[in-house]
Parts: sequence; structure tokens; C-alpha cells
Amino acid sequence: MRGVVARQLQQGVFYYFCYNTYMEKFKKSKYIFVIGIGGSDLASKAVWDAITLHKKTDKKIYFLESPDEREYEEIENIVENEIKKLEDFVLIVVSKSGETAETLETFNKIFEIMSKMPFDTINERILIISTPNSTLWKIAEEKEAEKIEWEGNTGGRFSAFTVAHTTVLSIAGLDVENFIIGSKEIKEEETKHLARNIFDNYKNDFNILDFFIFNSELEDLGKWCRQLIAESISLITPTVSIGPVDLHSMLELYLGGPKNRFTIFILSLKENQNNINQTAFENVTDAYQKAGLPFIKYEMAEINEKELGSFMAFMMATTIELAKLLGVDPYDQPAVEEYKSEIRSTKSEIN
Repeated sequence: MRGVVARQLQQGVFYYFCYNTYMEKFKKSKYIFVIGIGGSDLASKAVWDAITLHKKTDKKIYFLESPDEREYEEIENIVENEIKKLEDFVLIVVSKSGETAETLETFNKIFEIMSKMPFDTINERILIISTPNSTLWKIAEEKEAEKIEWEGNTGGRFSAFTVAHTTVLSIAGLDVENFIIGSKEIKEEETKHLARNIFDNYKNDFNILDFFIFNSELEDLGKWCRQLIAESISLITPTVSIGPVDLHSMLELYLGGPKNRFTIFILSLKENQNNINQTAFENVTDAYQKAGLPFIKYEMAEINEKELGSFMAFMMATTIELAKLLGVDPYDQPAVEEYKSEIRSTKSEIN
């Protein structure tokens, strides 16, 4: 794999090993609170849920994107009744720009809640990942919290293999080394083939790209794919379907409605071996073929860090190849930046 994705992976590996020892102090944390939104947390959330959703773990991660009052009350209850030692928790705040209004507000509220704990040094359990000289970075300096510099100009949706996520996954006790190894095993010709397939169908008015997932624990992986496509290629609408549930609610539209959907069916073979999900997967792909709907199958051997790393790198590389074919810049997001600017302006006026 060449180009930007390859450079990002190389940089991610370098940063991961540089900071791995440095992050040892947080690895015993039982409660991990991650504040971020969009590209700042979707990748690590997708991997964590995929690995742990149906398995017991002695760690708990709370991904706080833009919490409502119920979520704040839940965190307050945990802080008051469950955290017994300073070493039991870590608060990680992730933002490339360091200016995201939702992230800054959430951090302020969570810090206020945590300040009620009977510990004098909670600041040493805070880790900030951001850009130097940003508002968030300056807050970290004021609080003398641990901080890591966001890697270069890597955008959030392309940051899965950077410290923004490998740090979180490492502290959570997942196998980050295999996650990175998996990212290196994709084949360039396969990404180009899929990009060309999507592009050729797009020219024939198939402008919806559906990630149809047959493992519930991979739902957030689908949402990560959705952001990757939506923010990188605004010409194609990405959607996420979950099988077999959506076969009973959406299939009439998919098969009988407009012929405008290219589908990537995703299944883990080990987790679905000889069960109803695998049968549904085979039946619906047969139905799509008969209906003349374009699709590909992406089958993981099993759900583990290596397979997830391979899939995420595959989709990143495919997205960049597809952007080239469509003649768009996959790294730009002017509409999103305008929204963020308006949010910051509105917040300033309120304050």
C-alpha cells in the first residue's frame, strides 16, 4: 500500500511504540472515560465494542461524545460509588483541533464531577491528545495533565492507527500490535478493484453505499465507515444496515425500491458459523444477485484486533482510491468546518 495511508501507518507505529511505555501508568485503570466526537473517538469505540461487546472484561470504557443529563448522572454515580482509588480511572480527552465546542464543554462538566472525588491529584489521571497551542492543549498545561501531540495533519477520520486511538486501545488492554500488523496486510489491487467497482456503479446512479453488517458487535465499525465515506466523498451517501434485523424492516425497500444501492456485506465467519446469521447472509446475497443489485462480500475469519485493523486500513485505502476516481479531495471537509465555526460563534455569544 502506497501514499498517504501508508505514511500515516508508519507514523502511527512510530508514535505507538514511543508512547507505549509512557502510558504504562494508566494501564491499570478499571474505568476509562474518553471524551471526543466523530473521528476523535469512533475508531477506538468501534474496535472496543467489536472485541468486548459480548465478552466479559474487567475494564469499562465510557465514550462521552456529547452527553445528555442522564449520562452525566451515570458518570456522577460511578464517581461517587465505584471509584475507590486514584489509580482506578483515567480521563482521556481527544481533539485534533482542540477547539471542538462539544468536547470542551463535556470536559469541563466531567472534570467538575470528578473534582468531587476525595483525591488531591486527579489532574495526574488526565491525558490530553490534541494540537499544541490549541485551547485544549493550554488547558492541559494549566492543569499539569499528561498530554500527547496529535500526529501531523492526519484528519480524524483517517486517524485509526495514530495515537489518538492506539493510546486508548492500549490502555484498555487490547492487542494494539496486532491491530497495526493487520493494517499492513491489505492488498493494493483489492482496494483499487473495490474503488473502481463502486465508481462504475456510481456512474450508473448507484449513489448509496450501504454497509450491511451481520454481527451486532460491528455496528460501530459500520458507523466509522459511514463517517469515513461521508466526510471524504460527499457525492455518495453511506448507510449502515444490521442483519438479520433489517431484513425484516428494510429489505422491501432495498429489493423493491429504487436501484441505487451498492452494498458491502460484512460477516465474521467464526462468530456466525452454522447459525441463523450465516444463513440469512447467504440468502440475502443470493436475493441481491437475482435483483441485479451490485454488492461485494467482506468476510472476516473472526473478530479480533488483526482482522479489524486489516478491514479499517482496507476501507481507508479504498476511500482514497475512490476519491481519485471521483476527482474530489478526501481530506477536505469545508461544510463540517463551517458548522464547527458557527457552533463556536454561537457559544461565544451565549457566554
